[in-house]
Amino acid sequence: MRAVLGFIGGLAAGLVATILVGIVGVGATFTVPRGMEAGNTRALLEALAVMPTSSQLALMTAWFAGGLAGAAAAKAISRQSMVAWIVVAVIALYVLAQVFVLPMPAWMQGLWIAAPLVGGLIGNHLVKTAPAVVEPAEASEPAPPAA
Repeated sequence: MRAVLGFIGGLAAGLVATILVGIVGVGATFTVPRGMEAGNTRALLEALAVMPTSSQLALMTAWFAGGLAGAAAAKAISRQSMVAWIVVAVIALYVLAQVFVLPMPAWMQGLWIAAPLVGGLIGNHLVKTAPAVVEPAEASEPAPPAA
């Protein structure tokens, strides 16, 4: 049950971190062209094609933060490294899907894919797993008194 809660909590933390860092980063570096409709996909892709490198790097930082927060939260909740890596893999697969859709240079595509993986590596190592609890063996007979 801890693994499932860790997965859900890790994905939620990764999503929140990505959104917050992305909004702040892109908001500081990019202005949406006037008159652009939110539902116009073609206009959106054209705006992303002319997006400055600083904005693309801000989005890469958002993916890094998402991987970091997602892995750390998943491991803190589940106490398992594997759950943290599953969360990071889901985030990285989502980024991979976006890389093929959005127009950007190849070096930026590589950075976008690597960002959540590096963030996940760091987040996974920031949270330590709890040591296994070992129950002491019960003595069947009390020890004889020392003579």
